[in-house]
Amino acid sequence: MVANKKKKLLLINPVNRRRKGLMLDKHSIYPPLALAIIAALTPENWEVEIHDENFESFEYKEADLVGFTSLTATINRCYEIAREYRKNKIPTVIGGIHASMLPQEAVQYVDAVVIGEAEEIWLKVIHDVERKRLEKYYRAKLPSMVNSPSPRIDLYHPGYEFGSVQTTRGCPMKCEFCSVHTFNGSKYRLRPVEQAVSDFIALSQERVYIVDDNFVGYSKAARDHAIAFFKGIVDSGEKKHWAGSASMNIADDEEVLEWAARSGCKMVFLGIESELIDQLEQANKYVNIKIGVDKYKEVYDTIHKHEINVMGAFIYGLDNDTPETIYNRTSYILDADIDIMQA
Repeated sequence: MVANKKKKLLLINPVNRRRKGLMLDKHSIYPPLALAIIAALTPENWEVEIHDENFESFEYKEADLVGFTSLTATINRCYEIAREYRKNKIPTVIGGIHASMLPQEAVQYVDAVVIGEAEEIWLKVIHDVERKRLEKYYRAKLPSMVNSPSPRIDLYHPGYEFGSVQTTRGCPMKCEFCSVHTFNGSKYRLRPVEQAVSDFIALSQERVYIVDDNFVGYSKAARDHAIAFFKGIVDSGEKKHWAGSASMNIADDEEVLEWAARSGCKMVFLGIESELIDQLEQANKYVNIKIGVDKYKEVYDTIHKHEINVMGAFIYGLDNDTPETIYNRTSYILDADIDIMQA
């Protein structure tokens, strides 16, 4: 008796073709965690492959289902590839931030759109594909991170020098320019510490990026979760270096900084945005307002005291920016005691 042949799921990480030739340092990119989670959610009767245009230009491959994740910057390339599969009647599905915000646009180019996080909806997508009754829209509820599997990191291209780990999702802040509270919700959801530490240990890379939008958070529960995660890394004996994102209130808690440093933290990404209080108010950046722009230097100094670098993110083009404020922001960045900047 011949065993049933496995179906093929092809997951594609598209890259904006206009960026081709402009990527100066591939060592700084990290792998598509969403696709590895999708792969882990897929039943065993499916063979899964991730095709990553960060390393290899797309070439048509046979598949029974093709899935995409996409940011706005890569959405046109995503639609371009999807067109090739729809010509051949191969079902296509897309998720991610752009499609979740604009599902009516996305569904013009693919067969199905997953709106939101995939953990509690992906098996239904697979079930419907197998029965040839794929729906246009799948709207997911925000799942508990307890139910999020360890990603299939074995499917990543081996060229990535950074690994990725996620320990939390969501943010209670409502910064005007940010999509996190809309896509991931305004409540922190915490991945069980043991699972997060296990994912960290499993990575082959010696450098890791914690992809949380804020790995410390604003509540005691989130803060205690972060410290437990750091202590778990220390207890494991892992010697990886890692970086991650936090708010400037991380400088208020030296115990967090101490354990972050001991666990291998070498850089914290801070959303500084602007050095002007009226712009912070306009953007609803309340954490920075509470700290006060005159205390920014103290924040940098406190983080540096623990031998952690500061990466400062700034926005150019806020609603009330002028040529003068933009020039002054550049001068501030050059004079400030930050180690790396992102505009």
